[in-house]
Amino acid sequence: MTINCAFFSHADDSAVSSQASLSEQVTERRIAGLWHDVNNSNFANGHLIVSQQGNEVFTAHYLEFKGAPFVEHGNGVREKDTITVKVQVTQQIPGWTTEGVHTLTLSEDGQYLIGEYASGGSKGPLKFKKAGR
Repeated sequence: MTINCAFFSHADDSAVSSQASLSEQVTERRIAGLWHDVNNSNFANGHLIVSQQGNEVFTAHYLEFKGAPFVEHGNGVREKDTITVKVQVTQQIPGWTTEGVHTLTLSEDGQYLIGEYASGGSKGPLKFKKAGR
């Protein structure tokens, strides 16, 4: 007999869990939450919000590049500690594309999302630091 129930493995919010049988508990490190853009000094006031439902993730991203505001949102999937998100730009910086893909992986210490963007044939680095707990 298998009993399904939810498990919450860490009171400090460092992990989230999903439905699992008693013999097969599944936990993941938390990716959902607020992240600060720490890519480089050209980016200011950068904030990424990540939410997760099952293996589906949703993002909202605001930043200022050399003083110009930029806004995008996206949805995608999580596989282990990596999220792949298709993004749509809603406030563009002139010359930048209006859609792309972000691939971000949670660092070993859980404090950074590190990866790259791909859009319009270009690729570049992305780095976010976890805000709060």
